[in-house]
Amino acid sequence: MATETLLEKGIQNYRQENYEEALEIFTRAKSVTGDSAPLAYYLGLTHKQLGDLIKAAGYLKEAIGLDPTIPQAYTELIQILYNLADFQEAKKWLNVAEGRKFQSGLLSFLNGLILAGEGRNTEALAAFEEAKKLDPSLEAQASFQIAVIQTKERRYQKARETLKAVIAIDPAADLSNFAREYEQSLTRIVSKHQPWGGVAGAGYQYDDNVILYPSSAIPGLLITGEADSSILATFRLYYNPLLEGPWLFNAQYSLYSNTYFKVHSYDLINQTLSATPGYSVGRNTFTLPVLYSYVWLGGIPYQGVFSARPTWSFITFRDHLSQISAGYARRNVFTAPLMEDEDRDGNLLLGSASYIIPFWEKGILNLTYEYSHDMTVGKNWENRGQRLNLNLLVPISKTLSFTLSGEYFYQDYANINSVFEVKRLDKTYSGTIGLIWGPIKNLNVTLQYYAARAESNMAIYDYRRNVYTLGLEYFF
Repeated sequence: MATETLLEKGIQNYRQENYEEALEIFTRAKSVTGDSAPLAYYLGLTHKQLGDLIKAAGYLKEAIGLDPTIPQAYTELIQILYNLADFQEAKKWLNVAEGRKFQSGLLSFLNGLILAGEGRNTEALAAFEEAKKLDPSLEAQASFQIAVIQTKERRYQKARETLKAVIAIDPAADLSNFAREYEQSLTRIVSKHQPWGGVAGAGYQYDDNVILYPSSAIPGLLITGEADSSILATFRLYYNPLLEGPWLFNAQYSLYSNTYFKVHSYDLINQTLSATPGYSVGRNTFTLPVLYSYVWLGGIPYQGVFSARPTWSFITFRDHLSQISAGYARRNVFTAPLMEDEDRDGNLLLGSASYIIPFWEKGILNLTYEYSHDMTVGKNWENRGQRLNLNLLVPISKTLSFTLSGEYFYQDYANINSVFEVKRLDKTYSGTIGLIWGPIKNLNVTLQYYAARAESNMAIYDYRRNVYTLGLEYFF
């Protein structure tokens, strides 16, 4: 009788929001009688109100294991585990509740939250709809979560209609105010989206080794004038329609031109046309970038490259992005080789893995590993390569950003070179440091320094290079 009196007294204090007093009374009651389902349940609720979610989860699990069964203990426990971002444990107890035939609107709502967190949007939508049927009081909350999923799937018009329905349920509620702001934000997104856009750029460049002149003198090889300045010109035009649902698409045309002051045989023009269809499923996105690149060197058609590279992108820890790709490329060199063994026409097999970490507001850290197998017609150029690349973008202020990148490229050639009678092995180290300054809207000023060191056991391919670039880019 004394224990029941303590429990009732504790519940009374809990309902009056005297949580510290309630906790003291419940703890005293537990020391007197030991295990009790109602007591463990209220201990869990009290710890939840005091902010100790770990202890709250422990007591609610204890309550579930005791008689009499308290169905509300399941919903409280699952909600706490969801708030702790322990989705696996929350899902486990949700399955237990379903196995015991407990059914409520709140359980369905929590199931929807968990499914949405796992990126299982279709199942999450069904769970939220079920929550509305089982408990009409959850209609506004469930509808709001439905609008969030519709936004993720870029079904903006549907999301706006759903948000208007949320507002109509109770226009004065806090959730309605938030839904109103959300709906206005979606309206701005739709109205401001421009499917067409582009970038035009120009710059000055100084290159101290345009022709990749060897680091050490080679007997019988005398070449001068390897350093030169040049004018850069770039242009990109992209098409990025706002598609509804899981489908994605973008296309791009790009032009790059580098015209030297003296060494015109190395003037470069590169045009590339690409198209990337894709499909998004929850936290996963599958794309198929397809491109064709056509290059002129010294005013003469030099090579064409076609490639297709299926890519899987997925969200991992927090908002970190991982990417895995495997692809095929075909290269055709239009100029005739000096000999058959020097023919660089061929097929390439490619594979890569990337990990991208966003930080601060616009900072990005990107680490990429790539493997390539270049199967050329001429035996002198067939090789397997491994490339490790690190890129860093650090915003210094609203208008100024710092960039840093580094790359290591290892190439192991398959055959003994028929000219130099040695099996070629190259290691190339390169790095870039730069600043991006945006003094006015849509205009960037870039300053960049690039350095490369190629180490090869064939002296003609061993070189050093330094490139300095100052450029302007205008976005439209």
